[in-house]
Amino acid sequence: MNMSVSFPNSKSKHLSPEQTAEFGRRVDEIRREVMDSLGEQDAKYIYKIRNFVRYSEIVSRGALMFGGWIPPVWVFGTALLGISKIVENMELGHNVMHGQFDWLNDPSLNGANYDWDTMSTGDDWKYTHNYIHHTYTNIVGKDHDVGYGLLRVSESQKWEPRFLLNIPLAIQLMVFFEWYVGVQNLHLEDALVYKTKTWKQVWADATKFRKKARRQILKDY
Repeated sequence: MNMSVSFPNSKSKHLSPEQTAEFGRRVDEIRREVMDSLGEQDAKYIYKIRNFVRYSEIVSRGALMFGGWIPPVWVFGTALLGISKIVENMELGHNVMHGQFDWLNDPSLNGANYDWDTMSTGDDWKYTHNYIHHTYTNIVGKDHDVGYGLLRVSESQKWEPRFLLNIPLAIQLMVFFEWYVGVQNLHLEDALVYKTKTWKQVWADATKFRKKARRQILKDY
């Protein structure tokens, strides 16, 4: 990620070693409280979510397969499948891949093994989101979620002429968001804009994404 960065109005506060240690102690205390509170209610919740995803996908795909030419059935099947995918991505996959339910010792809900129902591979997401985003949250030049290498969304990002297209690019990002998340770890802007990466490198890095995308396209389209 090679986007130019400036910091005209930095609000960062430097902590002393003692303040840093105290902050860490408080965070660890919160973690202990949360881990101690986990139990049957949490297990029932995530299994209920998983069951909803499974059965809503079966019903919606069945409706589209056997009655999709009937307008009301098409609307119903499409809407239900959309809801199913949203819940799978954001409430099931996102949380499971964070390792939030590893304590259940259920291999199907283990963060290291789970791969969600979207274009992005689980491994890519766990790197770009779990590691990069949650380690460098909103730090321009580190957190790729700040504009996705496509938009200028912070005054800390140096202005470039391409940002005149911010609004249409934002609309494009919204429409094709699944694909953008899928290729996020490839940093296409490095090849397309900054020329610090060759398209040959991009193609080589995209091996796992291409495999996942083929599977998703065959299943969804």
